[in-house]
Amino acid sequence: MPSETFFCPHCHRQLTKSAQAYILGEMGASGGRGIMMGSPAQTVTCPGCRFAIDADKMIRGDYDGTAGSMSTLASTVLFLAWIGSWFMISAYWDEPWWAGAIGGLVVGFLVGGLVDVMVKKLSKNH
Repeated sequence: MPSETFFCPHCHRQLTKSAQAYILGEMGASGGRGIMMGSPAQTVTCPGCRFAIDADKMIRGDYDGTAGSMSTLASTVLFLAWIGSWFMISAYWDEPWWAGAIGGLVVGFLVGGLVDVMVKKLSKNH
């Protein structure tokens, strides 16, 4: 089921589909067909970056994914940084386990966030 919103493939801004685009997406997802007067536009312009977005892909739901979600690589790095930092803080600084868990979580989110930003920047350029 297509979403009522989509993300610009260029700047990742969340946008709302028109009623016509949403209905066409619903019809396509359910295998239905319909008759309409005129044809939809070939492109939609993002109001933020002025990038031309392919309307057919937008209607099909190709851009419906969540832009704010972390990449798998960044999630893995976050987890490993958390566990590693937890171990290092608890074992080598003689801190209680809960202090290591909190410190590891902070370090994990910082490192994972940086990796996520780098992955998104690299994928945006290609």
